[in-house]
Amino acid sequence: MQCSVFAPSHITGFFVIKKHTEAVLTGSRGAGVTLDQGVLTRVVVEDGEGRLKIVVNGQIQNNQRFISSIVRDMLEKRISPLNLGPFDIRIEHEHKIPVGFGFGVSAACALGASLGISSCLKLPLTFNQACEVAHLAELELGSGLGDVMGEVHGGIVLRLKEGPPGWGQADHILADQELYVISRTLGEIDTADIINSPQYQDIINRAGSKLLKLLLKNPTPAQFMLLSRRFADETQLMDEELREMVEIMEEESLGASMAMLGQTAFSISPDPDSSVEKALVTKIDNLGCRFL
Repeated sequence: MQCSVFAPSHITGFFVIKKHTEAVLTGSRGAGVTLDQGVLTRVVVEDGEGRLKIVVNGQIQNNQRFISSIVRDMLEKRISPLNLGPFDIRIEHEHKIPVGFGFGVSAACALGASLGISSCLKLPLTFNQACEVAHLAELELGSGLGDVMGEVHGGIVLRLKEGPPGWGQADHILADQELYVISRTLGEIDTADIINSPQYQDIINRAGSKLLKLLLKNPTPAQFMLLSRRFADETQLMDEELREMVEIMEEESLGASMAMLGQTAFSISPDPDSSVEKALVTKIDNLGCRFL
């Protein structure tokens, strides 16, 4: 048994942290954009002894805290008293998107693993329930709050209510032309350090609390970028090197800002050309996470 899942990567422009006593209600509101480059996951299930092998870009992962391993364990608990054995599961992730730079790669891996295992083993879960497991794995790892919802929905995503699909709520901005996302990574930020810090939570929530309402009043790609830049400035998460990169990209696009959370500058533009060296140029993915 085998299947393949594609999950687009996702850049958050601005967000508000929403924590609840129930994990499934925890997440973020805000806005982001999905890219047509993401993570392709292939899941292979065979008769065996319950072994799990995870391969990323051809390299075997021995880290038991890798997000796909967490997903597998959560699925086993979710369908108790059933179990995932006696099957050997091989999860193969392929991507060209850098990890740890604000592209939502961990969420894309989690979605591919959860949907792939659920489909191959015909688990008693709906699409949204399998996506919920991916979201909960993100929360446990501290690697993201809203990427799962963004990657499932696709487009320039408005996360209107926190939580995974089935619990949260999302919409997206209409665009009347083909748009490109241009990005350039300069360094890594530990997402968990930011979203679990009370000090940063307060700064982020104060800066982001009004932006989603403003975007809903004028839901355009340019307004999304304008408000994302405002958020980056008010949270003071950009250092001078990143700010200089953002300002260069801003001059040749609809707007530019910082990917949340990563030392990455990104812009949205009708033109794929950029003067920024080593820039990653992608189209916006409007379909969201899907089986291939």
